[in-house]
Amino acid sequence: MGSWGHRRTKQLGIGLACVLAASLATACGASSSGNGKSGPIKVGYEVPLTGNFAQNGQLLVDGFKLGLKQLGDTVNGRKIEVSYVDTHGDPATALADARKLVNDGISIMEGPLVSSESAAVTPFLGQRKIPVDDLTLCSQIQVDTWAKAHNGMTSSWTCDQPALMGAVWAYNEMHWRHITLVAQDFSFGWQVIGGFAQAFKQLGGTITNVIYVPLNATDLSSYVGQIPKNTDAVYTEMSGGFAVKFTNAYQSFGLHKQIPLLGITQLTGQSALPSEKADAVEGDVYTDAQYCDGIDTPENHKFVDAFVAQYHTRPGYYSDAGYVRAQVLIAALKSLKGDTSDPSAVSAAMRAAKVSAPRGPVSISTETHSPIQNIYICKVEAVNGTLANVPIKTYTNAQPQGQLDYDSWLARLKHDGGSRPKV
Repeated sequence: MGSWGHRRTKQLGIGLACVLAASLATACGASSSGNGKSGPIKVGYEVPLTGNFAQNGQLLVDGFKLGLKQLGDTVNGRKIEVSYVDTHGDPATALADARKLVNDGISIMEGPLVSSESAAVTPFLGQRKIPVDDLTLCSQIQVDTWAKAHNGMTSSWTCDQPALMGAVWAYNEMHWRHITLVAQDFSFGWQVIGGFAQAFKQLGGTITNVIYVPLNATDLSSYVGQIPKNTDAVYTEMSGGFAVKFTNAYQSFGLHKQIPLLGITQLTGQSALPSEKADAVEGDVYTDAQYCDGIDTPENHKFVDAFVAQYHTRPGYYSDAGYVRAQVLIAALKSLKGDTSDPSAVSAAMRAAKVSAPRGPVSISTETHSPIQNIYICKVEAVNGTLANVPIKTYTNAQPQGQLDYDSWLARLKHDGGSRPKV
């Protein structure tokens, strides 16, 4: 972990200073969110719009904006006023931005995209009881804070939820028995491959090799070159620009169509697919995902058509995640008739929301405060001349902890959220 671990320690040190500064600001009379019954409903929206995750972040914002456009941005006469801030994918920046948004009087936070940012921001938002819909649940910090403060949830996913079902598909449907894991070397990557490894091994499979890619890597050739030629398949966590680099390198090393590749949705999602080579991702490349743009339902067709009309590109996972955030927000605010004066009531209303999303039905687990939802196995195919991710297998109403019992899931989340999983 080396240099990344040093940076993470430094960032957390900066984050602690920000938390202390925020506490002092509160003590000195920083502004609050007002009476919560009149005037605009202020929503903070933290998202990386520059850096490695910029494309992911823009799709997230686009989906949210489309949701507000379709569902309406006014509830009971109160207009929803959204402040979008660029976190740059940096935990210290995300925490400083969260402090400013809270002091500016937000009533609700749409939490960060990057898991390391969420880990930094979560304790502060819990301390201030700000209702938050994070993009992911990836850390024990979130579990502990949400259980104590009752302020947080995610309408998108638990980090390893698709991976758990991907392991079931790999073992039961594809009959793979020996798999190599490749992941980015940070908490999200650890969570994803940790969940896959535990479920795959419980079913009887073997993990033959684990390869970690530093977040500052610019060339993935040396990492792809470590993949053993006798493995049944590769399972990978790659997001943003890393997904494009990985699929390109996988093809360059002659592994494409020789060793099947399974990854999280971001591997070939629309945040990466337009930049990927068609001949590098068609064929035996699969993803486990809570959303595929090729889902054949009226809700998704309507969403895809509207997104293409608005942005001239197909939506991906992040687009759907942003849209569902808007659905949950509007549903919660309508149930409260626009009254945000009680943060606990707002948090409870958000967790109680049930929506018919483009990805399918979504409700929030009372155990994990993350979604119960469909998980899909998807494959890249040409749809009307455009590459899309088309489901080939659907696991309906998958629990966040998938094939693991809750206690086992919680124990592994606590371990993998703080260090590399032992697989």
